[in-house]
Amino acid sequence: MSEFNPEGYAGTRNFTYGSVSGLSPYLSRGVITSKEAYTTLLNNYGRSQCMPFLKQLLWREYFQRKLQFDPDTAFYPLHYIKNADIPEALLTASTSIEAIDSGIRTLYETGYMHNHLRLYTASICFMAGFSQLLPAQWMYYHLLDGDWASNYFSWRWVGGALTGKRYIANQENINFFTGTHQKGSFLDKSYEQLTELTHVKTLSKQAEVEFRTVLPQTAMPVLKAKQPVLLYNNYNLDPIWHDKSDYHRVLLLDPSHYQRYPVSSNVLNFTLELAKNITGIQIYAGGFTELVLEYPDARFLAKEHPLFYYPGAMVEPRDWLAPDVTGDYPSFSQYFKAIIKKYPEYAAA
Repeated sequence: MSEFNPEGYAGTRNFTYGSVSGLSPYLSRGVITSKEAYTTLLNNYGRSQCMPFLKQLLWREYFQRKLQFDPDTAFYPLHYIKNADIPEALLTASTSIEAIDSGIRTLYETGYMHNHLRLYTASICFMAGFSQLLPAQWMYYHLLDGDWASNYFSWRWVGGALTGKRYIANQENINFFTGTHQKGSFLDKSYEQLTELTHVKTLSKQAEVEFRTVLPQTAMPVLKAKQPVLLYNNYNLDPIWHDKSDYHRVLLLDPSHYQRYPVSSNVLNFTLELAKNITGIQIYAGGFTELVLEYPDARFLAKEHPLFYYPGAMVEPRDWLAPDVTGDYPSFSQYFKAIIKKYPEYAAA
């Protein structure tokens, strides 16, 4: 974080070879919070310099608030899309768009895809008549920074669900931001022509795919009576959470969660590696219900997240940048205006 320059980020973040913070996997996994990242940056830079990065952090919170409002929103197909399958070319990195195919190969190798390439990938899927359901799940499955809210609502944003207008990029735009020089592709057209596009030959073949997470086999955690238990999950791997207290610490790998929200072995292994930073952590591939049945008198504590519900546990709020701005705002601009009204310190100097 100390090496990150927000001014370079502001000017080049949309380029695939530009300046990025590299923090997204750690923000998504709850190792650090958006508030911690922003506060740290303010120690070295002014508010106006930090504003572009702050807005990106607030986009994360905006999507999280929408997920809080309706955790199932991501599963709703867009009304004008009928094809709920996935193009085979997406799985095989053979879309015929050089920058996108390169980005997919990088995703498979590293678990990372530049945000602009994510938007481009979503855009061509919609152009070819596919819904966001399976393609977005495919992307989430492979991303080390796979945040359910950010990923799925970004796909819905591209599809026009949040703005009323689809996001479209042509080949000229892709070449400019990725440094490629491709000509003659199906995207080498005007925006007006692409708006009317309903069929893409290289994306027409559909594929069958199953996303599955293979969890490790683990024993039931050993918990002492009367010692509180902190519950961790793949969105809460905070190594300093109550680090001064004598608590049991259990990372729950709930099979029912991974059945609904599967991730690749690379993502699961990344989660397990991050968990090693938590002193005294015990890994349990099982459900909260089983844990309670084994330890009915234990006192459990968890951090709030809309995808996890621990009946009877004490739930602590997350450390939001804007904790008092909640609800389902129809657009980010309205959400941001509400934040500036409530937190004027987030306005650029």
